[in-house]
Amino acid sequence: MSMPSGGTLIPAGRNNYSGNIQPIPWSTRPEVYDHNGNAVRHGRARLNNIRMHYYTTGSGPPLLLVHGTPKTNYYWYKLVPLLSPYFTIVAPDLRGFGYTDKPGAEMGYNSSANAQDLAGLMTMLGYEQFHVHGEDRGAEFAYVLAASYRSRVLTLSFGEMLLSGYGLDKYAQFTESNVMAQYKGTGVWLWHIPFFYMANVPEMLIQGKETEFWSYFMESECYNPIALSREAVTEWTDVAKSPGGLRGILETYRAGLVNGQINRMLMQQKLTLPVMTIGSPEFFGALVRPEMLMVAESVERSYIFEECGHSLALEAEVRLADALKGFMLGRNSTTTLK
Repeated sequence: MSMPSGGTLIPAGRNNYSGNIQPIPWSTRPEVYDHNGNAVRHGRARLNNIRMHYYTTGSGPPLLLVHGTPKTNYYWYKLVPLLSPYFTIVAPDLRGFGYTDKPGAEMGYNSSANAQDLAGLMTMLGYEQFHVHGEDRGAEFAYVLAASYRSRVLTLSFGEMLLSGYGLDKYAQFTESNVMAQYKGTGVWLWHIPFFYMANVPEMLIQGKETEFWSYFMESECYNPIALSREAVTEWTDVAKSPGGLRGILETYRAGLVNGQINRMLMQQKLTLPVMTIGSPEFFGALVRPEMLMVAESVERSYIFEECGHSLALEAEVRLADALKGFMLGRNSTTTLK
């Protein structure tokens, strides 16, 4: 697959030094547990010129969970015990997040780089084919993964996201209809997209106020702010305070224009695999399904989770688990690499 200008990732990994491994300033990180109360198994994968932190647990067909921003794989802590009896769960920290390396911008943060990371992780773990669920920015990465590795992704669950170059750009514009969209239930104004894209200014304004900024940012996306536990907020704001933490988040957004190029290239061949979309009326809601219909032959299932905000796995974990099980289980068996 040829890449658009600015989108070539592997050659950019020449700067393969170990100093991009960033410490996180706490001694006890909150743990994730399966349905039996056992802690998940943590590991690091060396791939695509980074070290990627991930955890795995459960049994059954492999399910890759891809988190959004500014979160980490701890995001799935409510969902994991609901799914671990049915799936072998693989949940990485994306590049720039959590315990995964935070490389320089020249090494790439766009969606193709992330798709390469995710495919490489599943290969390393021995899974030739797998299901994938992504939310927020992780949903866009999951789409690019499915479109770039078509023989490997069995089903795609696309949650609470619009695509760069399409709906995401449209709702980032400063217009009266966008500013009022969330109040009218017609979408949401994505003011942060152009703000995070700017060079230096977000760092100048956010550094030193990471807790205040990211707490506000995540709480404003919720229908039920109580679903956003203090432990989870502390986890993610601590990551943002760590060396390279804020930069990793922002570089993910600064790759947005390249992501749009990648999406326009990939949509020339629509997805044919089973697709499920999930939206919440407090955020993207009914916009999610038509976004996927632009890039997929069809959407097999589509849900709107009422009384839910942007963080599906935190605010509606039982409904999400039921939707994933109903959509993914009982299909063709997966293939394990030998």
